[in-house]
Parts: sequence; structure tokens; C-alpha cells
Amino acid sequence: MTSVTRREILTMTGAMLASGLFVPQPSAQSGGSKKKVIVAGAGIGGLCCAYELMRRGHEVTVLEAAGRTGGHVLTIRDYLADGLYVDAGAEHFTQPGYDLYWRYLKEFDLPVLAYPRRPNVNRFIDGKMYTPEMLADRSILQSLGLNQREIDYLANHQWWEFRLLYFKPYLDSFEDEYRPFDAKLEYLDEVTVTELLRKDGASNAAIRFIGGSSSALQALWRTAILKLRGVPIWPSHVFRIKGGNQKMTDAFAARLGERIRLGCPITAIEHGAMGVTVHYREFGKANKMEADYLVSCISLVQLRKIPLTPGWPEEKGYVIRNTQYYSISRTIFQSRTRFWEKDGISSSLDFGEPSLEGVWRMADEITTSRGLLVGSAAGNADPEESLATFRQYYPGRSEDIEQVRIVSWPLDPWASACERVPFPGQLAKFWPKVMEPHGRIHFAGAYADNLGWGMEAATRSANRVAAVIDKA
Repeated sequence: MTSVTRREILTMTGAMLASGLFVPQPSAQSGGSKKKVIVAGAGIGGLCCAYELMRRGHEVTVLEAAGRTGGHVLTIRDYLADGLYVDAGAEHFTQPGYDLYWRYLKEFDLPVLAYPRRPNVNRFIDGKMYTPEMLADRSILQSLGLNQREIDYLANHQWWEFRLLYFKPYLDSFEDEYRPFDAKLEYLDEVTVTELLRKDGASNAAIRFIGGSSSALQALWRTAILKLRGVPIWPSHVFRIKGGNQKMTDAFAARLGERIRLGCPITAIEHGAMGVTVHYREFGKANKMEADYLVSCISLVQLRKIPLTPGWPEEKGYVIRNTQYYSISRTIFQSRTRFWEKDGISSSLDFGEPSLEGVWRMADEITTSRGLLVGSAAGNADPEESLATFRQYYPGRSEDIEQVRIVSWPLDPWASACERVPFPGQLAKFWPKVMEPHGRIHFAGAYADNLGWGMEAATRSANRVAAVIDKA
């Protein structure tokens, strides 16, 4: 077996980026001998990795615990009228920023729509609604408690650019998006975002809006990655697949065919210098499979529940145990009309409440007089509470919601964890360890990349792992 070092993995990732994230054609020749690979998890990361290994000529089996493919990519239509549908999980992508993902869109000939969920967002602060114009008004900014420097900045910039006032002086130190420590700002891994803002003269109001408890180095690095990719801090122009983002995972799954085994949760993993043995249940029956490599594309929340023999080394075990995720509920409001248009109010509303964080419209291309508002809420959201929050804040008079549904991801036994949140504590304890292989076990998924940004991070990490295994 050819071993791959940490530096080689980072170098290979950088080379993929420099070459435009090249996706090999089906006729591409394998870089090494044919391998047998088990991929754990049929979310977008697992499906993409299996697909790339398959077309390089390797023998691939995907073990998925659930009865469907897609993981957190899920489009639902049940109980919605007139052909309406909702992306209940991964909801949008950007351009630039999702460069590799766009290549798959082209390869699979998937139609794309502009997704008008972010322009003209009305935000609620302490129960009062503020339009984008209001959040550029000097008198209003002063009433929020911002200092003069912050007021001058926001009078000429969008609200979502606020953190750049304090972050921008540090960003040019980051030249390689996969090598944050080359920036020589390690001392900022010892302080929080709030502490950095306070040191640099931010007002208490600014700290309230843009502060945080993660390490300042992490926050600066994430912002620098977006800058290097040419992506705004909060992209206002986003896109989705016409008919639902699940069309992407369905396209991968169709090409993999019988290589995917559903209803097969992994129960134990054994590994050694020559390969891996994966124990799993197949429709309740104990089974096992041997392979040259295992690619774990399940969340670390699930992975930490699976016994490993021999166990994880200390540093890798720490990452697996302590990486954290968020989990949400997707709220769905079906209405008799698109009432917000009659009221002349933006459908993009940011409430900032656990029972309903915000809403936006979806499925505008469906020919119907009905409306559909989609939102997010805390994982334990209740439909009646979400509707009550909407009615409490919505400033119009024409609201005619006729159905409320909640898709609660925390209740999903296999896909409860969504994207990872900032690493708790110091970045140095997690990066790049979170994406490094351990022996014959590799890791892919949205968490296993530098920017835990949904479908792009999943496909990036999947391509990186497929390339490393193919090279070995």
C-alpha cells in the first residue's frame, strides 16, 4: 500500500482547485490497481465518492442505513397541493463557490433556477422589522447602539457585510484556503470572535450582532475562504435545481444502481494494514464485508457510535468525539394565495426566533394561485408555535395560510446532524485532522472539508478521497 501523508493530501486538494476541480470522464484510467471499497452512507458525499471510484474502475459497495438515498438532500411533495414541492434539507447553491457542484449539474443535465430567497430580506431586531434601507439609515443605526465608525460603514455597505469592517484587515494573510496556519495568526486561535472585536474597538451592539464564542482564527479563515473563492459573506444570489435538489442525489444513485444497499446500518468496523472488515445489519440480519478501503461518509455523530478495532488514535478520536453539528426543522406554510404580494411585503423575513428563524418563498415556477413559504426553526419546533410566530410578526393583513408542516431532522435516526458548526475551542485541535485518513479508513462529507458548506463541501471531499484511493 502507498501511504499518503498530511502534506500530500493538502497538496492534492490544492492541485484539484488549481486545475479547476477537474472531474474525470468515465473513460479515465485508474491511477493504480483496482481496489475494493466500501462507502458508508448514501448522502451526497457518499454517492459522489462512490461514483468517482466506480468510473475509475474500482469495485464499490455503498452501505446506507436508511431506506432511501440522499441523506440531507431531500425534496418532498407529499400533502402539498397543485404540484408544489419543498427542499426539506439542502436548499441552495451559489455561483461562484459551488464550482465542482456546477460541473455535476452540467454533466447530469439538471435544470437550474434562480432562487429569490435572499434579496430584500426584512430583519426583525427586538421584535421590530427593519428593511435593508432602514439598516443603512444613520439615525436607525445610531438607535441600535452602534459607534460612529460602524454607522459610517453600514451606511455604505449591506448589513451582511458588517463583520468585514473588523475582519478585512486580517484576510489577506490567508493565501491558501486549505492551509490556515500559513497565515501566521495562530495567536488568534487563543481568543474568541467577541474578544477580537472588543480588542479592535467594536461597540457592544456590534458584538451582539457579529460576535461569537468560536476562535477568532476560525472565523477569519472561513471569511478568507469566501474571499478567495470570490463569494460574498452572505450570498444574495443563490440557485436551486428545478424540481428539487434531490435530482442531484437521484442522478448519482441511478448511475450506481445495485452497488447501493439500503437498510444496512454498520454495527462495527475492524481495520488493519491490509484492509477493513465492516459488520452491518441487512434488513435485521447480521452480515459482514471485507474491502481494501472504507470511506466513512456518515456524520461523526453516527460514527462515534460504531465500535472500531483497533480504536481511534487519541487525536483522531478527539475530533470524532467533539466535532459538533446543528440540526433544524424545516417549516412549510402552504397558503391559498401569495398574500405577501397583495400586501406589498417581501416574502423573505428573518425573525430570529427558535420557533421560526425565518421564511422565504419557493416553487414559484409551479402554475398555481397558491403560495408556498419555507423556513427553518429549532429542531424541536412545533407547527402551531411556528405559525403563531409568523402571525405575531408578519406585518400584512392578507395572510391566508391553509396548511403547516414540519420536517424535523432531529427525529431522523440516520440523518439528524446537518452541517457542522465552528469547531469548539482551538482550530489547531481539529484541522486538518478532521479530513485526514486513518490507515485504510477515509473520510468524506460536508464536515470533512475546509468550508462545511453543504453540497459543495461534500462533493469536494468526495473527489479528494476518490483521488487519494485511486492513487494508492
